Amino acid sequence: MARKTRFIAFALLAAVSFVFASCKKDNTLMYGNLTMGNFVGDKFISDQGNEFTIVENTTGQDFIGIKRAIMQCDVLNKTEGVENGYDVRVAYLSEVLTKAPITLEDAAADPEKTINDPITIDYAWVAGGYLNLYVVFEIQYSPKLEDRKHMVNLLYSPAEVGTGKYTLTLRHNAYGETLAGKETEEGGKLEDQTQIQSTDMIQWGLTGGYVSFQLSDIITESEAELSINWVEHVTDTQNNWLTEVISKSGTLTYNKTNFEQVPLKLTTKTAPLK
Repeated sequence: MARKTRFIAFALLAAVSFVFASCKKDNTLMYGNLTMGNFVGDKFISDQGNEFTIVENTTGQDFIGIKRAIMQCDVLNKTEGVENGYDVRVAYLSEVLTKAPITLEDAAADPEKTINDPITIDYAWVAGGYLNLYVVFEIQYSPKLEDRKHMVNLLYSPAEVGTGKYTLTLRHNAYGETLAGKETEEGGKLEDQTQIQSTDMIQWGLTGGYVSFQLSDIITESEAELSINWVEHVTDTQNNWLTEVISKSGTLTYNKTNFEQVPLKLTTKTAPLK
């Protein structure tokens, strides 16, 4: 039976601690600012509406071609003549997968987009006109499968557009890289995370990443109620993942002007997703 879960816990996103300058010679306004947003030309526009001009880049990365990203930076000073504009020093930046929701009809026409492999939503929040998710799923890490990305999609019904209520379905295609429902060589069911981690000489682990779905393209109302459905692994009392799966759902409120702080997950990038 489906288990219904509200996103109350998800809204309690990890707060970022800011260290303010104490030395008179250091005019930095804020250290360790964590934000998500989009590149518009050479400017980074945060979901909160701030315009960041990158004057120092300590990452060694080239940001050309990146649309949406999570960025940690030091805010150096106010940009002269720009309302809500700041000059920043970038310490970390990771591209965020950005996708448009797809209709149920379009998904049905492409079997790859209807696969329903388990995936866990660690965080869900609305900001910048996007439904932003941090998702966790299993991968084979030894022997490593090179260049394999899992697919995620968000499905919706066009019939609900304009009604103020949307039922959204998150679908995950692991392309076979999942142990959900699989059995041991002896034919028995895999029962616990220990078996998930080492089966038939294959080592399994968990990874995760950010993905943003642009809801502002389909939601025209000033406010809407979102109901999100997905399938994830059952966990035991010690929070170990089992191979059994369960249907889950949660609710959020959408507003184009919503802003919620991004959760702190800097150690994980979005490379495994497409």
